[in-house]
Amino acid sequence: MTAIRFAASIFILILVGLTAMGWVWTGVHQPPAQAIAARLVLALAALAGVVGLVALWRWRPGRT
Repeated sequence: MTAIRFAASIFILILVGLTAMGWVWTGVHQPPAQAIAARLVLALAALAGVVGLVALWRWRPGRT
């Protein structure tokens, strides 16, 4: 079970890293109004990734 958690964690961390790269790219390649909207979506995606990591590591099989 721990190996699956590690694999899922690596995948989520890669997605959060890509989100950070998208944050930087958005600031350089889009006009300000579009950059704000894109960064809002990217921030929500990163937050969802962090929530996913917390939920993944707090969940214990067999416990409610």
